[in-house]
Amino acid sequence: MTSFFESENVMREMTNIYELQKELYGVIQKFPYMSHDAKWEHIETLKELLEKQQIMWTRMSLSDDPEAIEMKEKLMEASKDMGFGNADMGTIFRNMHNVLVQMQTQLRK
Repeated sequence: MTSFFESENVMREMTNIYELQKELYGVIQKFPYMSHDAKWEHIETLKELLEKQQIMWTRMSLSDDPEAIEMKEKLMEASKDMGFGNADMGTIFRNMHNVLVQMQTQLRK
């Protein structure tokens, strides 16, 4: 039996998440100066990243692999360190998505 992080699907998705993060972090400081369309696309990419992270979180939550369980615990600790307390990760993901939707609503005005 392969471990959670040795699965081809998981490795592909983790690589995709990493690439999206790298792309987004590379331009985040330029966001205020982006064109309207570039801001919209940036937010769309953020929503895509968030969805992929949520799917990966769900996969880890359903896994009994010790490495997946350990990673999940580390992510929960990191969320506490960022000020989310003991909030459910599903709630955090929904709230983040709502913020991105609100940002796009503001761009429409």
